[in-house]
Amino acid sequence: MAEQRPVGLRVGLRRLSTGLIVYGLIGILVAIIGLGALVWTNGRIASLTDRVNTSVQQLAQTIDDTATVLHNASDTASGFTGTLDRTTAAISSTAQTIVTVRTNLQTLESAMRAVDILGVSPLGPAANAVGGIATALEGLDTRLSAIADSLGTNRENLAENATSLAALGNSAADLADRLRSGTVEDSLGDVQAIITVVLLLFAAWAAVPAIGALVFGVWLRREMDRTPMSSGVVGAA
Repeated sequence: MAEQRPVGLRVGLRRLSTGLIVYGLIGILVAIIGLGALVWTNGRIASLTDRVNTSVQQLAQTIDDTATVLHNASDTASGFTGTLDRTTAAISSTAQTIVTVRTNLQTLESAMRAVDILGVSPLGPAANAVGGIATALEGLDTRLSAIADSLGTNRENLAENATSLAALGNSAADLADRLRSGTVEDSLGDVQAIITVVLLLFAAWAAVPAIGALVFGVWLRREMDRTPMSSGVVGAA
């Protein structure tokens, strides 16, 4: 049994060297695959980044155009509020004028009916006509006042809409500026850097021990081939 121990040790060392060489080759292959995956992933991310950059620029331009439209709508609404203000003032003034005219017509009608010549009212027909005009004007001032009040309410709502449209336009413009600032591109660059570091660490984790095992296995095999076991050594053992 004592004579077989060196031979068994030699066989075990040879198997160990073979295992180390195989492990080293497999580890290097895995590292090469990892590096290939790194190159492929970087290429895909670079292509994706280019497409995203193009889409982001188009989106930013669209949002910027939307902001311009909103600002134009806000300016139009603001300008129309001025028109409503003038219209409301004109209608209110017209209502007041109608009240004054109707009062004057009623006074004139009374004066015409008061004219009496020998029991005859020669201005009666004219008074009837004036009275009809005054009657036709009755209630018109109220309706015009209601229209003026409605226009005033609509003017306030329109002014609020103008403010809201302006705020929305400002928000859209800010969003377009942020999209153009390169935040998305920087984020994709960070993701690419993280993936690169992870894959490099994986490749290094696979390659370093694999190379060490391969070198040690080759060295061990060479040392065993350089100093073969002699029969004298076996006998001495």
